[in-house]
Amino acid sequence: MTTTDISELKTRLERIERQHRRLRRLAWGALCLLPLGLGAFVSGRADPVVRAQQVELLNPAGARQAVLSADSAGVTLTFFGRRGKPVSALELGDSSLTLLDSNGQPVARLGGPQVRHLVE
Repeated sequence: MTTTDISELKTRLERIERQHRRLRRLAWGALCLLPLGLGAFVSGRADPVVRAQQVELLNPAGARQAVLSADSAGVTLTFFGRRGKPVSALELGDSSLTLLDSNGQPVARLGGPQVRHLVE
């Protein structure tokens, strides 16, 4: 081997050692950050999407104030009074928004006409 070959080998070995040190630091850093990354999944953070057929809204005392529910007919938001009885509701159907009284009877409707099917 000539001195040029030895010099090239020495330069190459130094470059490989620098890369190895960088990779080792990167691996240690990733290993240290791994628990933090896994902790993000375990933490009590809320999921950005809630999927449910019914959602109850409570006041600070824990009493139910409103219920948002969904079914095949549409979406209904029911409001409750102090005694826990329904006082009014909003129904959103295919083509209308209906305000209901405490007995579930329509008070006002906004939207298209109510569709009625004729039966012979």
